[in-house]
Amino acid sequence: MNKLYIFKVLNIFLRINLFIFSYLLYLIQLIFIFLKFTNIAKRIFRRAAYICSLSLGVSYSINKKFKHGFFKKGIHISNHDNPLDIFAAQYLFGMRTITTVDQHLKNFLPFFEESLKNYGHLCFDYKNFDERKSAYLFLRKISASEKQILIYPSGSIYTSIKTRFSKSVSKLSFLGNIRIIAWKFSFDDKSNIEYNRKIVDYIFKRFVSEKIILKVDKVKIYDPKDYFNYDQLHNELKKFYLIN
Repeated sequence: MNKLYIFKVLNIFLRINLFIFSYLLYLIQLIFIFLKFTNIAKRIFRRAAYICSLSLGVSYSINKKFKHGFFKKGIHISNHDNPLDIFAAQYLFGMRTITTVDQHLKNFLPFFEESLKNYGHLCFDYKNFDERKSAYLFLRKISASEKQILIYPSGSIYTSIKTRFSKSVSKLSFLGNIRIIAWKFSFDDKSNIEYNRKIVDYIFKRFVSEKIILKVDKVKIYDPKDYFNYDQLHNELKKFYLIN
């Protein structure tokens, strides 16, 4: 039997088992949530996200010089180009954020919204004006009190950061006098698998597809004190993602 074929079969078997293990970890953290051991649940949730990303083929290739940056205080922002980057972000940053991901995964993961809330995330419906306003107020409160939060300026994987870049980031930076740490990630993905909101179909296709290599292309820190107003800062942030 062809060695390459055997290797591929074993790789699929390993990924499926990693996925099952990550799912079991997720269920275990639910038990800790209901038992009110919230901090233990948070640690398990983060580890489950990492293992799940591995099971779906994500391979982390991050230079050591970037790794300490994930723990710095500031408003961390990133491009949002791949459905798997939500798992990577949970593992790499482990910070509070606003998200609509529960709308995609709530039918696949029981009590998913409760898990997100336990970690400290805010779930909201971006189509609802009042909820968008609440999300902004949440970001303002957390960035002011904890000085550390993660934001996707594009708001969705369906909208490129080159097309939509929320001014909320620069406004929050000026309001709280908080530095912005801009990250640009790239996914080396040769599988060309589209998400199309069909989560189960996407997962099974990922089991048999090539690896996705996640890299940090560049990172830059922006201090609001260096800019005249938030519009100027906003334009500089956009340039960071527009220029390769």
